[in-house]
Amino acid sequence: MRTEQIKESVRIFSEEVTYAYSNLFFIRNRFVGLLLFAATLFNKNIAVLGLFSLLTALIFTRFIGIKNDDPVNRLISYNSLLTGFAAGFLFKITALSVLFACGMSIFTVLLTYTLSSALYLYFRLPVLNIPFTISAMIIYLASGKYSNLIVDSFYKQEYFNIEGIPAFIQGLLRAAGILIFMPYDIIGIILLTAVLIYSRITFFTAVLSYYAGIYFLALLKGSVPLAFLEVSSFNFILVGMSLGGMFLIPSKRTYLLTLSAVLTSVFVIDAASAFWVSFGIPVFTLPFNLTVLLYIYVLGSVKYVMMNNTNLEQPERSLDDHLNYKNRFDWTTPAINLPFFGKWTVYQSFDGDWTHKGLWRYAYDFVIKENGKTFKNEGKDKQDYLCYGKPVVSPVDGTVIEVYDEAEDNEIGEVDKINNWGNYIIIYFYPGYYVELSHLKKDSAKVKKNDQVSKGQLLAECGNSGYSPEPHLHVQVQYSHLIGSAGMEFVFNSFKVNDLNLDPRYLKKGDEVTALAPSKTLTRIMQFILDDEFKFSVFEDDIRTGELICEVKMETDGTYYFSDGKNNRLYFGNDKDRFVFFKYDGDQRSPLRYLFISLPSLPLSDDELIEWNEYIPENVWKRSFIPTVIKSFNHKFNKMCGFYTKKDRSIISGKIVLKGKVLCETTAELCDKKGFRKITIREGNKLIRLEKI
Repeated sequence: MRTEQIKESVRIFSEEVTYAYSNLFFIRNRFVGLLLFAATLFNKNIAVLGLFSLLTALIFTRFIGIKNDDPVNRLISYNSLLTGFAAGFLFKITALSVLFACGMSIFTVLLTYTLSSALYLYFRLPVLNIPFTISAMIIYLASGKYSNLIVDSFYKQEYFNIEGIPAFIQGLLRAAGILIFMPYDIIGIILLTAVLIYSRITFFTAVLSYYAGIYFLALLKGSVPLAFLEVSSFNFILVGMSLGGMFLIPSKRTYLLTLSAVLTSVFVIDAASAFWVSFGIPVFTLPFNLTVLLYIYVLGSVKYVMMNNTNLEQPERSLDDHLNYKNRFDWTTPAINLPFFGKWTVYQSFDGDWTHKGLWRYAYDFVIKENGKTFKNEGKDKQDYLCYGKPVVSPVDGTVIEVYDEAEDNEIGEVDKINNWGNYIIIYFYPGYYVELSHLKKDSAKVKKNDQVSKGQLLAECGNSGYSPEPHLHVQVQYSHLIGSAGMEFVFNSFKVNDLNLDPRYLKKGDEVTALAPSKTLTRIMQFILDDEFKFSVFEDDIRTGELICEVKMETDGTYYFSDGKNNRLYFGNDKDRFVFFKYDGDQRSPLRYLFISLPSLPLSDDELIEWNEYIPENVWKRSFIPTVIKSFNHKFNKMCGFYTKKDRSIISGKIVLKGKVLCETTAELCDKKGFRKITIREGNKLIRLEKI
């Protein structure tokens, strides 16, 4: 047991060290960290003092009680590492310089913890590498008074440069090298190669931002060669990598914002340089920190829609996650169930031909039709109309705010112009909206003010009161509890249109809609609890190739997921009366993703013959040969769609389509008790099958 603990401690410690190096480029990857560490070895002073500074920070944080899983550790480690680089750039390795670097590392730890706490508390901002900037300035200012510290690294190591490289490439390489205080061609090649291997988007934004900043600087200074000699141009690279890939979701708008930030940082560089030159010190990363923090604060305050809240470091993964949720879920638009049972027809939709205009454009009117008619007999009496007197049920779980059912029902062709809404019920529902149902039948209300109601509970009957020439049901959602308030955009849950298609976002006039009947059986089958375990045999073309063990686990935020024991996760839950796989987080070698492919979502209804569509993320199916950086310019590019059909309770068939081409066909068969019995995926002549053991 002791040996296992030691191995685990060594593993965690080695990860912290390598992650500290990769975090210099806003990347969390051990391979990149090892490459960056290898690059520092070209200058033993920077390598040794940087490593000593990092180790001091890690030991000191544990000594004072900062826990290993505290998020501030990540900020502390890379700020302390940079501080060690700054000391190594100035001084030769001696016992005194090591002591100096370790002392500054402790100062950086304290400064990072204090500043990160203050910035997050008051502004919800990251500290970035402000602590390093302050510590490095202190090192430069104090070093002039320490005659026993041997200056060494001021002398250039030109043998790390490559002859014949064009100036515009050499400028980029040396700017990248300055990020670890080594402005040389070979170092720049190593660093940029590491970035390119890990993330093409990060590499793209770094290069784009550098040249944008340089050529804008050249316009201001009137000289391109002079601009390439700008020592602080590495700030352009940092701005590009942080905004273009880390804090914002990659997109055309994001790239434009990143370029504007780069242009802004040009002025900050020159202004700061003019000030700090009197002290004989460079500006370090001050322009990057100031510019990026301003952008993050303002964009966050105005609720910019492309802010990256995924906590995923790699921009490709952030983009996948963003597109998955954007295309599959809508948690901002109010959603309600249909307020009736059976099949009804949309009589007037959003922006309708008659009364759904202006403030009341977002509303639906519903009637019942048979053989294209809304009435039987001659339709001269309100009792002839098929929807008259039919039950109206609650479309939400909520509280009754207003009830009125004293208005007379109109004769056919007549309207009440004084009481436009007629008889009505208004219900409050979470998270702060109101649903209004109007034109109800007189004296039909089955609830009263302040009653708690649930979905499907009987409220009243459809009538013909108010401004209603024939019986129909009016439905709208609004911010206010007052009758006649302006409507707002909303959607319906759990229904099918024209007998097949499930849940289109908007209904149009003439659509026939049917509320889906909830299924207790399907709800039970798709209800998974902690530590549930399922085993599947995996077959490829009828040859058994392995086994998949799915175990139900829970995140610290309460989210449930299937784990295959190999750090691959498939998150699931219920959303708007359907079971869904929220996302897949893992590699494409795990058969766990086949569960998502075969059934991204399932309406929890016993109704037969339901069809629905789903967006299929690339990380679930297969990465296209098109680089993600190209897709970041057009989020609809190479969009894969899944089409699914439930013909009975236990079997769901589907297919994944890209640009009209069927990529694969799927079948998911459910168990009688819980989960999946069998899953098949046919891709061309290849057949993959998962069978429950």
